[in-house]
Amino acid sequence: MSTKKLFAVFLILLYFPLIVVSQAPIEPKIQVKGVVSDSLTAETIPYATIKISKQASSGKVDKVVPTDENGKFQFSMNQAGEYLLTVEFIGKEPTIKPFVLTNDKTLDLGNILMKDNSKMLNEVVVSAQKPLIKVDLDKITYSMEDDPESKTNNALDMLKKVPMITVDGEENIQLKGSSAYRIYINGKPSSMLASNPKDVLRSMPASTIKDIEVITDPGAKYDAEGVAGIINIITQKNTAMGGYTATVNSWVNSQGGYGVGGNLMLKSGKFGFTGNYTLYQYRNPEYETSLVRENFKDLENKYLIQSGTGKNRGNGQFGNGELSYEIDSLNLINIGFGRYAGDGKQTSYTNNRMEDAAFTPIKEFDQFTDGTYRYGSTELKADYQMTSKTVKDRLLTISYRLALEPDDWSSDNRINGILNQTDSRNNQYSNGDQKEHTMQVDYATPFAKIHNLEAGLKYITRLNASNSGRQFLDAEGSWVDEPSLKDEFKHRQDIYSAYGSYAVKFKKFGFKAGVRYEGTHMDIKYPLAESEVADEKNFKTNLSNLVPSATVSYQLSQSQSLRLGYNMRISRPGIWQLNPFENRTDSLNSSVGNPNLKPVESHTIDLNYNFFNPKFNMNASLSYNFVDNSIERITELDGIVSRTTYANVGKSKRLGLYTNLSWMPTPKIRLTGNLSGSYIDVKSNDAEFKLSNSGFVGNAYSNMQYTLPKDYKANVYLGGGTPYFNIQGRGPSYNYYGLSFSKGFLSDKLNINISASNFFSNHQKFRNVIDNPSFHTESFSIYQRRFFAMRVSYRFGEMKAQIKKAVRGITNDDSMGGGSGGNNSQGGGGGQ
Repeated sequence: MSTKKLFAVFLILLYFPLIVVSQAPIEPKIQVKGVVSDSLTAETIPYATIKISKQASSGKVDKVVPTDENGKFQFSMNQAGEYLLTVEFIGKEPTIKPFVLTNDKTLDLGNILMKDNSKMLNEVVVSAQKPLIKVDLDKITYSMEDDPESKTNNALDMLKKVPMITVDGEENIQLKGSSAYRIYINGKPSSMLASNPKDVLRSMPASTIKDIEVITDPGAKYDAEGVAGIINIITQKNTAMGGYTATVNSWVNSQGGYGVGGNLMLKSGKFGFTGNYTLYQYRNPEYETSLVRENFKDLENKYLIQSGTGKNRGNGQFGNGELSYEIDSLNLINIGFGRYAGDGKQTSYTNNRMEDAAFTPIKEFDQFTDGTYRYGSTELKADYQMTSKTVKDRLLTISYRLALEPDDWSSDNRINGILNQTDSRNNQYSNGDQKEHTMQVDYATPFAKIHNLEAGLKYITRLNASNSGRQFLDAEGSWVDEPSLKDEFKHRQDIYSAYGSYAVKFKKFGFKAGVRYEGTHMDIKYPLAESEVADEKNFKTNLSNLVPSATVSYQLSQSQSLRLGYNMRISRPGIWQLNPFENRTDSLNSSVGNPNLKPVESHTIDLNYNFFNPKFNMNASLSYNFVDNSIERITELDGIVSRTTYANVGKSKRLGLYTNLSWMPTPKIRLTGNLSGSYIDVKSNDAEFKLSNSGFVGNAYSNMQYTLPKDYKANVYLGGGTPYFNIQGRGPSYNYYGLSFSKGFLSDKLNINISASNFFSNHQKFRNVIDNPSFHTESFSIYQRRFFAMRVSYRFGEMKAQIKKAVRGITNDDSMGGGSGGNNSQGGGGGQ
């Protein structure tokens, strides 16, 4: 698709909300409202159908409206009189309530209860589908449990459907086009997801997830980290009336990967437990790489040409659990633990050739690398929650969390000379480690029905450290150490913060504002440095930030709403960006961290529009983001060696439109799509780096679900995106497609899914470009993309009581996630 066509689509999506708004009905004379609930569990019933008719002519329906995601409804009537209100919902008996309209402006029908229709539940195949998207004051929620595909797919595949989230061809996750986000589980940070999210999500059954929340306007209660926002994964909490439930699942794919896992939820008296465990193995087939670099300032070493192959394999496991104890109806203790661990091996071969300006080879050699890597996390956490006896939703929570996160790698490198290059061998390693202690107190209280206050204190001690080394084989065949002052590195952060926020909902308006103060003390040391060198290398610094946020919403009608928000966010560098040890696995392309990096401040203004009716749902977000000191990945030439590091040199602006559409033309078909486009402008704010780049980036994903006879389900999807931009170049474009078939047996306790992706082409090429005033580099990677997989899951047991969990907890989101100090290809996941 051409840029002009993309821009035309962009404009249509931008102005569509205005067209819909212009057709909104005239403000009513009489407002009727109420809420629909289950008569047994007292839970509200979202998206039930409300039909209004006059008592004198009950067969004629005058108005049809749905309840919202909280089971509430509100509609307008222009004439007084006697009416009948009929509530319908699949699996429930229809409820009829008569009411009389007078000249009063408002009529509250209160709580309308619906009973189960046991005959319908036993005999009727339910084919209707609920809307999957709902919008709140500061977030967008995707209902995973209401998507039929969630019963058989993994979490990473389902993430492609969530508004504002992009999963590219290499399965990298972005939120609003940015990698600076955080992932939570049940409102709390997860070390296993911070370390390597795509591995964990690829191996996590989507059936264990209830909702995925995209928090684009985090309030003051959240740490100031996460430039683009927060992805919060809400796991299932069975609210039926039973004692335990468990699910076992397994999967296998055509690349040789496989996995097994299980989930358990049980309740006995005042004790409750939820937990899961997954073990997986991956086998990524051989891939091809190539690189061409032109040096504009060196005619003798003008061109570098590299070509090679590589592959990796490994295994991993992850699990977590939470034990809850209800001291009494007002006091609750939660104790949680989590473990994520993986390791693997990577082998590669590369042919390297240097040529002069006349394309004459001047140097050539082969390099063989055998690498290992280990990653993971361990965390322990505890929450004490006290609820008020007199005020509902008044909470006091005291929390503690310990997290340990290793990031280790090593490589053995052999060079065989072909032309003007001697044989050599070296090995290197880097063991990174992060220890984190967090203490937190939160208090929340509503007042006067429509107001809510939140406040809290938090303290984090984060200890980053690395221990690295390098050896080479001398002429006598002995290993000789190559010591450096940077072989040992320690980086301590002490972060203390306090926040307060206020929220109010009044009729159609909602408002939320808050402010957060964060102070940071950093202490950086090189233990191997001595005397004057230590005085030069070691340093301490103190930083402070005042972080405001504000969001206002307005409900245009029962089916339309607008939200405007402002957020300032902070991103602190992680150990993989700070580690000063230089990785020279590739002798002509090295990478090194920068211990002098400073936190990044980002500002975002976001305008969100949502339209909903029973068949069509649209969400559109227009967002503007600007950063003055972003951390950019910088590559420079040092002789013939290309060296990559990080620096606070970026000044970027991004204007983007992110849309999600969902349409149900029939009860058996659902069409969904994500379409986003943004214009990026990034340039250097440092005199040393004269770099800049700009351009349009677009991403699209579409999906069709179809329910076949006998409740077989088919799903077809396709997606793609244009190259993304950074300060020195651009990444690859991508596309993917696939289909799957699934079927539930034994009352949906046994589910089987068979899937295939990219089946028309076995390989796909990805192109990366680096532009610099002194050189130009193009690199290519070719991966096997054809993929077949099968997944089986079985659920047994029955829950009879809901497990209580702390509403609040520790949410450390102030450190950048992802990446590896060694730039190795960690994981590769289970590839389900």
